[in-house]
Amino acid sequence: MHLEVEMDYPRNLCKEIEPKLDLPEALFILGPRQSGKTTLLKQLMRKVGEERSIYIDLEFPELLRIFSMGVTEILKYLNYHRPNQNSRVFVFLDEVQYLSDFSHIVKLMVDHYSDQFKLVMSGSSSALIKYQFKESLVGRKLVYELFPLSFDEYLRFKAEDKLSDMLIYEPDSIPLDKISALENYLQDYIIYGGYPKVVKQVSRDDKRQILLDIVNSYILKDIKDLFKIEKTQQLNHLVRYLAANIGKHVNHQSLATEIMLHRETIQAYLEILEECYIIRRLKPYYQNLSTELKQMNKLYFVDSGIRNVLIDNLNELELRSDKGELFENFMYSHLFHNVKADQKIRYWQTRNHQEIDFIITSSAMLLALETKYSGDKSVSFAAFQRAYPDSVCRVLCFRNPNPARQELYGWQALGLLK
Repeated sequence: MHLEVEMDYPRNLCKEIEPKLDLPEALFILGPRQSGKTTLLKQLMRKVGEERSIYIDLEFPELLRIFSMGVTEILKYLNYHRPNQNSRVFVFLDEVQYLSDFSHIVKLMVDHYSDQFKLVMSGSSSALIKYQFKESLVGRKLVYELFPLSFDEYLRFKAEDKLSDMLIYEPDSIPLDKISALENYLQDYIIYGGYPKVVKQVSRDDKRQILLDIVNSYILKDIKDLFKIEKTQQLNHLVRYLAANIGKHVNHQSLATEIMLHRETIQAYLEILEECYIIRRLKPYYQNLSTELKQMNKLYFVDSGIRNVLIDNLNELELRSDKGELFENFMYSHLFHNVKADQKIRYWQTRNHQEIDFIITSSAMLLALETKYSGDKSVSFAAFQRAYPDSVCRVLCFRNPNPARQELYGWQALGLLK
C-alpha cells in the first residue's frame, strides 16, 4: 500500500523502535492525537519497505468492522491484501483503541502467526489500551510513547539540526552568536507548544486555530466519547482551571469544591487527563516525614501550546504575568524527555513552605534545580543543602544567567544529567 509521507522529520522514537521490528512481539505506540503517530507509522513503513507493509486506519468503519470480527476474518483480510506472499508482512494498525478487545487478537497473532505478520499499532488513549494489557499479553508486547515534539525535535523541524544536536550532546558549548536565536525558538516553543502541525505553521492565527481544533475536536471530544463522560461542563471547567494553575499543588478537595464534583470523581478525571496525555503530575521528594511534604503532587501540562490556548493567552512571554510558570513547565518537559533510565524527577517542599522546583535523583546523584525566568537567588537551596549536604544546586534561567550565582541557561541542565 502506497502512502504519502510529509517532509521527513525523523522522531527520536523512530531510532528506538527500528531494532525491535524484527522481534515477534507486537509493538504499541501510544500518545495523544495529532502528536505524529501516523507519520511515525509511515516512516517505519518506509524503513521496512512498502512492498512488505499493510496500513489499516481503524477510524474507517468498514475496517473497524472487519477487525472486530475475530482472527479468522482478520487473517482473510491480511492474506488477501498482503503485498508479498513469500515474506513476513508488517501490519500497521492505526488508532487501535477503537477495537473493543484487541488483547485477544494480539495474543493469537503473536503466538501463532508472528512468523507471517508483525503487528505495529498506535493508540491515543493509554488508559483504554493499558486496561487491555492483561496477563495474556505479558511477553507479547513492547510499549512506546510518542509525545508532541521535544525541544530538540522542534529545532530539527526548524532545520536547525546542528543546534538540536548541541542542545542534547553539548549544551555548554552553544556559541554566543546562537543564543539569541535559541531564545527566540524557545519562546515560540513555550507559547505554541510542540504539536507537529502547529510547529509547521508560520502564521500565528493558523497556529492558534490548529491548537483550538486539537482541543475541541480531539482532546475533549475523545475524552468524552471514549470514557463516556456525562458531566462535560465540569470536565471543561476542570481542564481550564488546571491550565490556569500549572506548577501548583494538586489538592483534590479544593478541586472538588471549585468544580462542584465529588472528590472521587476529581481523582478519576485527573487519571483520565494524565492517561490521555494532557497533564502530568509530579511527586514530591522526601526523606524526613516530619518536615517534608510526601503526598501532594504538582501539576504540569504535556504541551504548553494546549495550555495557553485553553486560557486564551498566546501573547509573547515578556507581556505575560505567567512567564515564570511557563518556563517552569518547559523545564519539567525538557527534563522529562531527557532524564536517564535510572533518574527520577521530583520536587521538594517543607512544611514551612521552602520549595525547590525539581529534584533529580539516582544512585549516583542528587540534583536540585530551581527555575527563574530572569535569574534570581533561590532562598531554599541553603535549607536543602543542610538537609542533603551531598546535593548539587543550580538555578535555571530563560535568559541572562549569572554564573557567579550558580545560574545556567535552562537548556544547560542536560549537561548536569550526564
